[in-house]
Amino acid sequence: MVDMARKTFAAREDLLNRISELARERGYTIYDMVNEALEFAIRAYEGGSSPLKAIEALEELRAMKRLGLVPCFERLWHEVVEMAFKRSRQEVLRLWSEAGEWLAKLYEASHRDDPLGRLLEDLRRFTWRAEVEAERGEGQVSIRATGPALTEPHATLFAAMLEGALRALGYEASSKEVGSGFVRLRAVKGRSS
Repeated sequence: MVDMARKTFAAREDLLNRISELARERGYTIYDMVNEALEFAIRAYEGGSSPLKAIEALEELRAMKRLGLVPCFERLWHEVVEMAFKRSRQEVLRLWSEAGEWLAKLYEASHRDDPLGRLLEDLRRFTWRAEVEAERGEGQVSIRATGPALTEPHATLFAAMLEGALRALGYEASSKEVGSGFVRLRAVKGRSS
């Protein structure tokens, strides 16, 4: 049985004020809110994480859902991509390019201040089996992706998606290198191919 005795502890005033506001807005007592927060923190720490990392993971899952991304077994994903690429290369390239265009339009609509910057940031967050790096200059962007999971078909399709996204944002590829394990793409704003 859990001992229901109460203890007093100290916290920053701004935190106490905010939790008091949140409790009032939700119809909870401060006691309930503090206990829920402490239970969450304990679960996170006992699970080998921290409350901040747990919240970041939840935010990433929400962002992935907003983007229409779905979890999939990695081996299944790789096999299906390889089969589709072998059977209908041009059609699959077209689909990945269109997916990139759609993604860029989504970022333009939701991140008007810097859609390219936010897209690049999320590519770094959500491309788990490859490292994505990007450099931006005046009217140009350079993107590199490297990793052992980027087989030649995966790298080619990833490059097609990047090109589609960049094209939708007003960039055109000025150079592209794709091979097993890597993608290097440079694009210039307003350049026509």
